[in-house]
Amino acid sequence: MKLVVCTGCLILCLLSVVAGASAQEQLNFSQLPLINTPSPVPNGYGQIEWGNFYFVNPYGWSGAGSGYMLGAPQKDVAFVGSRDCRLYDRVCFGTLTDSRGFQLVTADVAAGYSPTQVKVTAYLSGTQIGSMQYFVGTAMRTLKFPSSWGIATEVVFQVSGESGNLVVYNIAAYTLGGPPI
Repeated sequence: MKLVVCTGCLILCLLSVVAGASAQEQLNFSQLPLINTPSPVPNGYGQIEWGNFYFVNPYGWSGAGSGYMLGAPQKDVAFVGSRDCRLYDRVCFGTLTDSRGFQLVTADVAAGYSPTQVKVTAYLSGTQIGSMQYFVGTAMRTLKFPSSWGIATEVVFQVSGESGNLVVYNIAAYTLGGPPI
C-alpha cells in the first residue's frame, strides 16, 4: 500500500512540474524590425531580458562578417556585444534572464568573424547550476545544453575574441509560468 501511495505522490509531483512548463519554443529574431544598424534586443522580447545582445539585418549591415550571412535574407540575427561591449581579457558577455525561470535546449549559432570559444554558464537565483565550453567556427552549428542544468533564471554567454563574434540564429527553450517565448 505504501508503494502505491508513494508512486501516486510521485506522479502528482511530476504532473505539477509538467503543467507549469510550456511547450518547447523556437525563439528567432524575425519578429523584430529589419534594421541595418545594430540595436539592443529589446528587454521582454520572447519574455526574456537581454543583456548585451544586439540584433541586425546582416545583409544590410556593412560590419557583418561571414558568420552573420548563414541565414535567410530579410531576417535579423542576434549577436553578443557591440562596440560598447566591455572587454575584459578579450572576453565579452551576453546574458539572458527571466525570474520565472527557463530551460535552454539548443541554440543555432556561428562565430561572426573568426573561430571563438564560448562558455555558457547557467544560474538559478544566483547559484551556478552548470557550465559548458563550446568551440564555434564561422559555419552554423547547434549548441546543445545539458538537460541536467534544469531550470535557470540567468544564462551567461562568455565569448572570447572580438565583440560581436557570437551570432545567434535561434534558441529553443522551455519557459515556466506565463506565456511561451
